[in-house]
Amino acid sequence: MSGPTADPPPAGEPARPGRRPLAVVFAVLLMVPAAVVWLIAGVGFVVATARSEGSFKWLLWIVGLGILGICLLVVAMTLAGMWLAWAGDSNVLRVPAGFTVGLFVVVLVTLLAQGRLDYQPTMTTPLVIGTLAGISLVLLHTPAARRWLAAPST
Repeated sequence: MSGPTADPPPAGEPARPGRRPLAVVFAVLLMVPAAVVWLIAGVGFVVATARSEGSFKWLLWIVGLGILGICLLVVAMTLAGMWLAWAGDSNVLRVPAGFTVGLFVVVLVTLLAQGRLDYQPTMTTPLVIGTLAGISLVLLHTPAARRWLAAPST
């Protein structure tokens, strides 16, 4: 609760800032496309698995459902992190943002090491999503966001 009737925080605990910092607002909004893309990627992989042919299709289904599970887990963590960061309860949003950025960096380094980094139109989405998640991660490390997420919620 905020306002004149709210109880002051106990001694030794920082007071929650009055307004939600813009860094937190932008960090949450920048993770929305990442959650959507993770959901689309998981469903797309299962659709591609369903359209595949061959004698070991059951093995592809195991892999496809595993990847769908990972994608759905990242989506759930992103949505929960967005909700908690918005409320100022926790900084869980750093986990899916860090995972997205980490995967983006690993793929980029792998492509660079193989010498196969040439621009393809399909590379735009991962580049944009990785960049947005990176900006979100940087915003969550700003002093204003740290104060917002470290203060106890009332």
